[in-house]
Amino acid sequence: MKKVLFAVLFMFSAQAFAGDAGCGLGSMIISKNSKGLQLLALTTNGSFLSSFFGITSGTSGCSSSGIVMNDKEVQYFVEVNQKELSREMAQGHGQLLATLAEMKGCKNTEAQSAFGTFTQGSYTNIIPASNTSAAEMVSNLNNELAGQKDLQNLCHGS
Repeated sequence: MKKVLFAVLFMFSAQAFAGDAGCGLGSMIISKNSKGLQLLALTTNGSFLSSFFGITSGTSGCSSSGIVMNDKEVQYFVEVNQKELSREMAQGHGQLLATLAEMKGCKNTEAQSAFGTFTQGSYTNIIPASNTSAAEMVSNLNNELAGQKDLQNLCHGS
């Protein structure tokens, strides 16, 4: 009975430890939410494949759908590559933009090209000012994508 209680408490406490690095061993060990520590937590999660185990088992602060982890990966990717990604969005193509498209579910070339065309057309809504933060950029991108049913079908069906 104590083991079951401990396991249940462990699973619920693990949810509270999930920071920006997503879920996994690193997120459970490092709970402080600073960029450097969360990057270390993300590296630890990847090195020990604890995110994979957590996502498949629903433990270590992971949900079984993996949706939360994907959002955090996109956020970090945009933060690290914001300047170049902004330029590629304005152009409608580029390697970083293709990677972002893939992270958003656009797996094939046709879907990534459509994603590039979409970001080029919605550029002023996604990045309305030169001082738009990475978090605002991701939020604006998600808001604009929400209205693009054809693109969503193309990306998630590819």
